[in-house]
Amino acid sequence: MFKFGFWTFFVLIYAVVATTVIILERKRPEKTISWLLIFAVIPLIGFVIYLFFGRNWKRRKLTSDIYLNSNTTLSQEEKEWLKKVLGENDIQYLQLINLLKRNSKSPLFLGNDIEIFKNGKEKFSSFFKEIENAKESINLEYYIVKDDETGKKLKDLLIKKAKEGVEIKFIMDKIGSGRLKKNYIKQLKNAGVEIAFYSYFLSPLLKFVNTQVNYRNHRKIAIIDSKIGFIGGINIGNEYIGKSNLGYWRDLHLKVRGEAVNGLQKIFFEDYQTIVKAARKKEKIDPGKYFKKQERKGDSLIQIAVSGPESENSSIMQMIHKMITIAKNHIYISTPYFVPNDSILSALKIAALSGVKVKILFPGKMDHFLVYFASRTYLEEIIKYGVEVYFYKKDRFIHSKFVSIDGLISTVGTANIDIRSFELNYEANLLIYDREKTKQIEDIFLEDLKISSHISQDYFNNQPFPIKFTEAFSRIFSNLL
Repeated sequence: MFKFGFWTFFVLIYAVVATTVIILERKRPEKTISWLLIFAVIPLIGFVIYLFFGRNWKRRKLTSDIYLNSNTTLSQEEKEWLKKVLGENDIQYLQLINLLKRNSKSPLFLGNDIEIFKNGKEKFSSFFKEIENAKESINLEYYIVKDDETGKKLKDLLIKKAKEGVEIKFIMDKIGSGRLKKNYIKQLKNAGVEIAFYSYFLSPLLKFVNTQVNYRNHRKIAIIDSKIGFIGGINIGNEYIGKSNLGYWRDLHLKVRGEAVNGLQKIFFEDYQTIVKAARKKEKIDPGKYFKKQERKGDSLIQIAVSGPESENSSIMQMIHKMITIAKNHIYISTPYFVPNDSILSALKIAALSGVKVKILFPGKMDHFLVYFASRTYLEEIIKYGVEVYFYKKDRFIHSKFVSIDGLISTVGTANIDIRSFELNYEANLLIYDREKTKQIEDIFLEDLKISSHISQDYFNNQPFPIKFTEAFSRIFSNLL
C-alpha cells in the first residue's frame, strides 16, 4: 500500500509539474498537445527530453552593434532600380521590401552580380579559387565541416593562406561539425586560423549541461576579402560533390559581388562577436576594415532575411508567406524537408485554390527518417488543393532551398520549408529582385522536374499500411522536429 501510494503521489506531482511547465511556455496548442502526449507515453524520460529539445532556453542573441543603413522608405534611386529589373511590376513588392527592412533590418542592396551554382562541384571550383586568390581576409561560417577529401582541401588551403598573412576567421556549429577530429582544429589554430564554435554557451542550468542542443547555427556563408560572398545549401563535405550513398547531390549556392556582400559580412560578425563574447574574450571589430564601399557589379537587387530561435519575428517564414500571398501566376518551391507551419500551409492552399500554379520539388529518397515521412503527409494534404508535387529521381538527392514567384523574384539560402528552419535554427536567405536571375533559377527547377516523378493522390492512397502508419506516426512529432 505504501509503495502504491508513493508512486501514485509521485505520478500526480510529475503530471502537474510537467503540464504546468509546458502550459506556461505558451506554445502553439498543437505543439503543447504533442509534448503532453510524449510526457504521457514516456514519463520522466519525456520531461527530460523536453528540457533539452522543447523548452526555449535561448536568452542570448547572436547580435552586435553593427548596423547598416535601412530606411523604411525607398529612395528615388531604389525605385528606379526596381523598375529597371522588374519592369512596371515593382509596386506590388514595396510591402515585401518594407517587411524585410523591419523584421531583418535589411537595406535594399543595389548593383549586385549573382553567379548561380547548381551543384557542389561548381560551387567548390569557384570557392577554392577565390580562397586561393584571397589577399586580406577570409570569413567562413558553416553548419557542417567534415574531415574528408573536401574538408582536407579546405583546411590545407586555409593553412597556406594563413601563413601568407591572410586573416582567417571560421565559425562552425558544434552539433553539425561534431564529428570533426580534434587534430583538424588543432592544425588550423596552429596556423593562425581563429576558430569559433557556435554551441550551448551560457546554458541556463549548469555549465556542462547542454540545454540548448536543439538550436543550430545552420548558416553557410563565406566572405572573401570583403568583396565576394557565398551563401546557399552546400556545406563542407564529400556528399555535396556526390560522394556518398545518396548519390549525385543537387543543390543551389550563390556567389555574390556588390553591396549585398556587406550584408553577409554583417551576419558573420554578429555571430562571431557574440560567440567570442560568450567565451569571455574581447575582440573589437573595426568596421572600416571589413565593411567597404562596394562597386556595383550587376543589376540584381538583394535583401537578406535572417532569423534565429530568439528572434521576435520568424523573419524568413514571414518573407516566404508574403511571397506566396502576392504571387499572381506561379510559385516554384524546392526543399529537402517540408514541415510547414499553419501559416505557410494555409497560404499555399489559398494560392492553389485561387488559380496560382504551385509546384513543389521534394527528394525521392530519404536522408532523415522522421522528417522525411512527416513531410510526405503535408505533401499529400496540399495535393488535394491542386498543388503539383514532384519527387526527384531516386538515384540522386536534392538539397536545394529556394522559392520563386512569377519569374520575377526568388529567395535562395540556408532555410528549408520547415518549422526547425523557421523557429530553431539560425538561418539566412537572400531575397533576389531580378527577372533574369530568377529565370535562371526557375529554368534549373524546370529541368529538374523532367527527371522527377509527378505524384498524385493515388500514389499516397496506394501506399502499404506500414508506410501510412509510419507517416502518421512521424507527423505527430512534426511540430517538434
